[in-house]
Amino acid sequence: MAQDRETQEALTATESRALHRTLRRWLLVVVVLVTGLTTLVNWALVDREPEDPVRTWLQGLVEGRSRQLLSGTEEVRADPTLNVFSNRVYRGAAGRIDGWELLGTEVSGDRAEVRVRVHWDEPGGVRAEEHVYGVHRVHRTGPLNDHWALADPDAAVVGVHLPAPLDAISVNGDVVRIDARERVPDAEGPGGTWRFEALPGRYAVGLPGNSYYEVDPPLEPVELDFRRPRRTDVDLRLSPSPRMWEETDARIREWLGECMAAEELAPEGCPASVRRAPGGAVLEPRPSGTPTRGSTAVEDDAEIEDVAWRLLSRPALVLVQDPEDPLRWTADPYRPAVAELSYREDGERVVERVEFPVGASVRSTGGSAEISVGPEPAQ
Repeated sequence: MAQDRETQEALTATESRALHRTLRRWLLVVVVLVTGLTTLVNWALVDREPEDPVRTWLQGLVEGRSRQLLSGTEEVRADPTLNVFSNRVYRGAAGRIDGWELLGTEVSGDRAEVRVRVHWDEPGGVRAEEHVYGVHRVHRTGPLNDHWALADPDAAVVGVHLPAPLDAISVNGDVVRIDARERVPDAEGPGGTWRFEALPGRYAVGLPGNSYYEVDPPLEPVELDFRRPRRTDVDLRLSPSPRMWEETDARIREWLGECMAAEELAPEGCPASVRRAPGGAVLEPRPSGTPTRGSTAVEDDAEIEDVAWRLLSRPALVLVQDPEDPLRWTADPYRPAVAELSYREDGERVVERVEFPVGASVRSTGGSAEISVGPEPAQ
């Protein structure tokens, strides 16, 4: 029994050593495979020739890969408020290149110049230009890590100034959502500038078609020249869009319709009789007499019947921007609407002419609006 136990323990120790040797061999194989695969991928992805970064850049311009080209640039990585236009926005830009060809390369140590010809369509025909790109070698530790990098990419900032944060702007017909936290704020007031790193081409900057605002006056497209792009700023000045006018006017018509359908002398939230307060107290005598406020020529317990309202006229809607809040617009309160109020008082017909302001207030961030109307000027 003891001898069998010793033999079993010896076999177990032998098997354990064999297992360890097998595991070490497999570990070595895995390390070699990973190293080889990493080296192969590195070789395939790294720009090993001076022309490689230029090819990548120009082909990215042709294919409209704005985010891929610009998201990794030093300027964008260093500044969280600096955005990049989407690929859809850039692909909608007029005047961007649609083809290129390599003409030659001159290498001098760790620097090189790559000559190219680019072309694109213009209204008058195809336009072609020759340009030189500078590249430099970047030395990094590790096998096959040295690579060539573009020294001067074609990119510049487009700054969009707004008097206050909106939900979105429009660039080349595409909706661009903006974040109030990413603006460069104005020294005074709620306005600021949103900045976008952009590639060569033309950018039509405005507001979405369904916005409660429109740009007044409309802006000409912003153009960034190829190989000579410079920062460009635009100022979007807001005015109410047809949507804001129409919805505000519709709310006013709805309110007036409800008030004119009332059968009370002083319906809540509406114009009221100039002769009688809501509680029935006499304010003025009948229109046929002398209109002295506070008169008691009519008894407070008079019987009132057949109350009817009729709108005679209302002023055209004029929206004025609030100087304290550029996103709030109010109706001009200084031109009153006029209604006719008729009723029977102790069997005798009385007709009043009631003038009242049409108050309206609209506050909108572009995509939505809060609209309120009433008999008093909006605050």
